[in-house]
Amino acid sequence: MRRIHWTLPAATLCLVGALLFGCALLQTPSPTSTVTDASGHETTLSWADYPADAFTEPADVLAAPRAEHVDAMGRALLADLQAAIDREMPALAWQHGTEGGVHPHDGNGYGGATLHQTYNSAGIWVDEAPEDWQAMIAVIEAELTEHGYGPIAWDFDREPYPHETPAERDADVAQMHGSLEPDEMWWWMGNARHGTMWVSVGLHDIRRGAGAPPDTERPDQQLSLWVGGTVIASSDEQAYREGIARFAGLERPSESHPS
Repeated sequence: MRRIHWTLPAATLCLVGALLFGCALLQTPSPTSTVTDASGHETTLSWADYPADAFTEPADVLAAPRAEHVDAMGRALLADLQAAIDREMPALAWQHGTEGGVHPHDGNGYGGATLHQTYNSAGIWVDEAPEDWQAMIAVIEAELTEHGYGPIAWDFDREPYPHETPAERDADVAQMHGSLEPDEMWWWMGNARHGTMWVSVGLHDIRRGAGAPPDTERPDQQLSLWVGGTVIASSDEQAYREGIARFAGLERPSESHPS
């Protein structure tokens, strides 16, 4: 077998070393906090070790179903929502998706790992939409209230993003939904929340109000529902409780790393 030996000039080796060293210097450090115990001993904590993330309340995660059980809960909630809708619109031809599951998060936003996992259920949908959208949403929200969820927050009611002016926000909503008036929109999408769990609701009718763009590739009408949430595995619960306890009482810094 022929062996090929690569020989790099000394200048090239120096350049490679400099680049590697520069990359190491450019790496964003994880934020730290210093805590003092009753005896006056100081300990510096690195947020890279925080097992949650910058945005989620750990108490809400602990109150949510565990990863092993969350899909059964999600399917039961969807069944109850379907039953409530069927009482208002009987004989709907419901379709049930097969894609769904629990997936680990990439990181905690501080350069470390998180024990959080994201649950997304398989959706259910029907290729029909009611005449009275407000009445249908009242039925859905009433059932969600029975399960501890708050009202649906609609995407078209969102606040402007940090980079947007109110006028730019309005232009984006009108482009996405067809109008700034809910009764003239062809598409509604929103989420109801209960701690770290959520239910997503979608309604569209491409002929409603201002109508959908001509190139819209969707069924003419549809009502869709699915469940999601941020959860942890039962086997991670003790480590999660111990990990967040080390940071109890500290204000969470802003994210320092992509998550």
